[in-house]
Amino acid sequence: MATLLLGLGSAFAHDKFRIIGTIVRYEKSTLAVRNREGKTLSVRVDKQTAINRDNKKVDATELKAGQSVVVDAYGDTEDDSLAIEIRLVPPIAAR
Repeated sequence: MATLLLGLGSAFAHDKFRIIGTIVRYEKSTLAVRNREGKTLSVRVDKQTAINRDNKKVDATELKAGQSVVVDAYGDTEDDSLAIEIRLVPPIAAR
């Protein structure tokens, strides 16, 4: 029985991701971010997602195309994840 329960715990485990990039668009609870490698990733946003600028909470209406963000998310893959926190940051320099 204990082995079965331990196995179930890992079946529901998700990976954590940090996505650093620029907002491409935000619509219908989905944030599209172009990362530093040029790949556009879609991240789900829900009511529990914390959105901050300068360590202060801001509304989702602040998520606009062209803004630099750091997104901490969890999910099965980087492109299939739920945002835990979105931080609006100063423009990110290209590598």
